[in-house]
Amino acid sequence: MRIEDSKLRFLLPGLRIKRFIFVIILGILLIIYSVFLLSVAISGSEYLSQNALYIGKYFDSVFKSAIVEIISVLLILLSAFLIYFGISSLLKSVSTALMPEKSYDEAMSILFERRKENLKKKVVNIGGGTGTTAVLEGLRGKFLKISAIITVADSGGSSGRIRKELKVPPPGDIRNCLISLTEENSFARKILSYRFSAPNSCFDGHNLGNILIAGFTKVTGDFAEAVLKLGKFLQIDGEVLPFTEDEAVLCAEFEDGVIIEGESDIAERGGKIKRVFLKDGQIKPSLPALQRIIEADIIIIGPGSLYTSIMPPLLLPTIADTIRRSKAIKVYVVNVMTEHGETDGFTASDHVREIVSVLGENVLDYAIVNNRTFSEKVLKKYVESYSFPVEIDKENIEKLGVRTIIGDFAEERGGLIRHNSDALREAIVKLKRKKA
Repeated sequence: MRIEDSKLRFLLPGLRIKRFIFVIILGILLIIYSVFLLSVAISGSEYLSQNALYIGKYFDSVFKSAIVEIISVLLILLSAFLIYFGISSLLKSVSTALMPEKSYDEAMSILFERRKENLKKKVVNIGGGTGTTAVLEGLRGKFLKISAIITVADSGGSSGRIRKELKVPPPGDIRNCLISLTEENSFARKILSYRFSAPNSCFDGHNLGNILIAGFTKVTGDFAEAVLKLGKFLQIDGEVLPFTEDEAVLCAEFEDGVIIEGESDIAERGGKIKRVFLKDGQIKPSLPALQRIIEADIIIIGPGSLYTSIMPPLLLPTIADTIRRSKAIKVYVVNVMTEHGETDGFTASDHVREIVSVLGENVLDYAIVNNRTFSEKVLKKYVESYSFPVEIDKENIEKLGVRTIIGDFAEERGGLIRHNSDALREAIVKLKRKKA
């Protein structure tokens, strides 16, 4: 084997690292020798003092021990300088070779930032809608590497119009997740949140964030890449990915045999859903999304509309199989309230059972379930919409092989019931420690 093809190719001329490696080794040897000299001088061992390496035997002075100790200290200082010089010079040489356009300080900053990124636990959140944004809000800025894999089956509002007119995947849920990963009151959040109000204009009702995502997609020619680039452009703390770049049309078959196409139409139709499926069986998953799932330390599914937000990504066999193969802790956040037209009468175990039916048994590790009670005033609004608190049936969940984490994970905010971002974060951080 030629040295050019071996692991020893760093010894080849021109790399300017061999000399610095030698200096470091010399420094280490001098430290070892200094410790040897000090130990002989202090212990006064007759046996060791006769060793050929012990320089003390060449001094007849009554101050022989003190002279040896002084020499040892000087050698330690010299070795420390050699090691420092060798390491710093080696790093400069390597950084210059890797990033010739950067100064040494800039290169070191980049390397340390990359190292910090590698130390972060990788959390993947799969879903869409307001529930998923609550999870992302809580995790933002907590020394975690966050990736949100989001449904792109939306067919209504600004997203639906952009989908039809520009032939790009609907950006609505993607945009909401990007917003949740930005700082409060930041300029990036204002940009992504701005909605045009211009009657008789083609922009009326459109969201600026949706238009930006569509524009980036047209420029890059790749929806997933466009979303990642927009996130970096706006310096967002985390990344958001679509589960597919193909056109995903969600379909639902109801118990009466009627099949409805389109996320918004499914939610509006009402009735008990028998099954959901994607219209085109040839839809391919986003490869970066698969990569994030397989590398994850924790995978969080939901919360969100069970059939129209959470199920679409899981319906792709490759995504479901990748989740099964991932060594991550897998958690499902159960919805706080039932949704009329989707989960009427569903208990917590009914929600979990649907996820298990797609992923298979012994895949899901935990289910996070809320036990907070709400004020009659707020509940009355929900009852009018045929929405009720999800009943906790812990025993039935555990019969499915899933452990439960029950606690106060919700709050009343602006007359609405929402998941509590801080409470979810605390529960997830505890699971992260178990993974550590």
